[in-house]
Amino acid sequence: MTPKTSAKLVKLVAWGFLAFAFVWALAPYGAVNEPARLLLDLLDWPLGDAAPDLSRSEMWLSSIGAGLVVGISILLLGVVAPAVEASNKKTVRVTIWAFIGWYVVDSAGSVASGVPSNAVFNAVFLAAILIPLLTVRYET
Repeated sequence: MTPKTSAKLVKLVAWGFLAFAFVWALAPYGAVNEPARLLLDLLDWPLGDAAPDLSRSEMWLSSIGAGLVVGISILLLGVVAPAVEASNKKTVRVTIWAFIGWYVVDSAGSVASGVPSNAVFNAVFLAAILIPLLTVRYET
């Protein structure tokens, strides 16, 4: 795909990550955390077996995780997408490795903690960002 098309897809994925992060970031706010609780239940199959309330650790770690996803989304929008469009191969390569690193650490930890279904969802997110980064074709 062209750098312009690839950059557009990176931006689309970034906006999807931001939407995900927004929902996840609601976890610590009891009055409005139902969407976050549903999201966490969905990521930990089977659906419908979540605890009635989130623990302090779940709320705290959700804040950290959602904040990191917001930061990654901003980097994708403000640094990576423009770099893809400008044919900056180094930024593309580093972004690919960064997402592979995230996938390995997050998915291995998910499996080790008994939530292998999260690794499946991680694979969807990984594919979403790698497709535009791996299929971009620069003029030589």
